[in-house]
Amino acid sequence: MNFEIAPELMPHVAEATVRFRYLIPGSNVAIAGDIVTIDGETGVSAEQLEQQFLYCLYRQKIYSETLSLRRTLLAGVTGR
Repeated sequence: MNFEIAPELMPHVAEATVRFRYLIPGSNVAIAGDIVTIDGETGVSAEQLEQQFLYCLYRQKIYSETLSLRRTLLAGVTGR
């Protein structure tokens, strides 16, 4: 199964792939440019695989973009 990733999400693909492979054992993920290929014996439909991968990718994007804010807030609360 192949699908395309938006350019603004590409910086987060590596981290999202690690999480995805943990959540969907037996999956093989290959990235070539902006195309993601997922195969393997997962027992999950192609639509669900794409949905889960995109969810992991979007979640990683949010985590990365809000990390500095969370660090600042935590430092302010703890006085560090």
